[in-house]
Amino acid sequence: MADILLVNPLFLRDDPVESKLMTPFFPLGILYVAATARSAGYDVAIFDAMFAESDDEFVAALEKEQPAIVGFGVLATVRRAALRLAALAKHRGAIVLMGGADPTARPDVYLQHDVAGAPVVDVVVVGESEAIIPQLLPVLLEDGPASDRLAAVPGVAFRDGTGIVMQTERCALLEDVDAVPLPARDLVDFTPYREAWRRKHGVFTLSLIATRGCPFNCAWCQKIVFGRSFRPRAPERVAEEMRQLKTQYHPDFLRIVDDAMGIQKSWVRRWRDAVLEKDAVIPFECLSRVDLLDEEVIQWLKEAGCRRIAVGAESGSQKVLDAMTKGTKVEQIYRTAELCRRLGVETYFYMMVGYPGEAWEDLQLSVKMLRETRPDTFSTTIAYPLPGTPFFEQVKDRLPEGDGLVPDWDYTAENKLLFGRDHYSTYFYRRVIRWFHHEWQDAWIRAGQPVPLAARLKNTVALWRDRIAVTALARLSGSRATGFPTGGNV
Repeated sequence: MADILLVNPLFLRDDPVESKLMTPFFPLGILYVAATARSAGYDVAIFDAMFAESDDEFVAALEKEQPAIVGFGVLATVRRAALRLAALAKHRGAIVLMGGADPTARPDVYLQHDVAGAPVVDVVVVGESEAIIPQLLPVLLEDGPASDRLAAVPGVAFRDGTGIVMQTERCALLEDVDAVPLPARDLVDFTPYREAWRRKHGVFTLSLIATRGCPFNCAWCQKIVFGRSFRPRAPERVAEEMRQLKTQYHPDFLRIVDDAMGIQKSWVRRWRDAVLEKDAVIPFECLSRVDLLDEEVIQWLKEAGCRRIAVGAESGSQKVLDAMTKGTKVEQIYRTAELCRRLGVETYFYMMVGYPGEAWEDLQLSVKMLRETRPDTFSTTIAYPLPGTPFFEQVKDRLPEGDGLVPDWDYTAENKLLFGRDHYSTYFYRRVIRWFHHEWQDAWIRAGQPVPLAARLKNTVALWRDRIAVTALARLSGSRATGFPTGGNV
């Protein structure tokens, strides 16, 4: 019998985008919580919905483990699935616990959710779970109603004896992140992950966290758990974890999921040295910002094993970057692309369209940037507001009613138009995304990339079709702008 069953509620079968991409990662947050609870002496089990065929597998896990507590790590994209499974756990008498970015941003949404008039969620962890779990579990596992005792636990939200939602003072962020045990990867069966990755991509990829937090101020970025902090692990400990992964799990590739690699330049150099000393080199990709990447940093990352750097380019328009309070310059995007190409490191650009204040000319500047920088690959999303961000506050009066709460997702990267605009439609932005892709492909072809004649002709036809379509749709909108104010006062 488990004290706590921790749940990853992402069903790959229900997510057409993720199923097509086939880049499954088990969420490290749950594994850190599992390691923390286990080191405190609790019996921990995990249910992973990633490759599950139905909710019946979750029910079977409940019957097998008989957990006193069932805890979910939740992003907005899996909220519906998490609440559906939570109802099954609650029906079987478990205490239901929710944590992660979305519950932290809107705990009342979870605590007020009910099925047939009965609440489903008992407690929400607000903030960094590893700091709260050791104090919370003994309170929940003690006999009798927990609401009075919960008032003394920092960083939780719950309903009191009268059903009113209460929230205690936020728990301070962990100062010593090296004190947190390494993720409890041994609780996960990585066999289906390995098979899925190698079947689709020919390599098996695992994830790793080297540092926590990001001090920058992008208005759309939800930093509700780690805050605008920067708390690096000791570079030697990160290198040691890489060595363990290399010898125990034999990944072909790593994804380092830090918000921004390179915030502390000296840390990168020490990490490179430790990785080489411990023979821990594994090819990896990381995320960074164009204002953090100079020639030295990129070279150190390459020597540590870096093959690809993903950066939030977002837009080729300085006006849009300023509206996002991004803090970067378009020239820095160009410089980073040139440096990476010269040093032999691939680039991946994250692009965004539909941000408040964006006009037709700004989209054209983004196309110009994609054509001239030619990142090795890129993806584009339609701007969507996450609770707890300045962007959300800016557009919350234009949100659809949906279920009466806040915007929801049916699946990851769904790209719904999640707030109302005066002119441009969802269809317009989806055509823009296709236009971006064909312009980028055309730029690579013109730069000499070997492409069969049939593929060249196909892309040329698609490019002109998209150019005509987006231009016509922009003119038919009756305006060149999205109808929102410009500038940085988000």
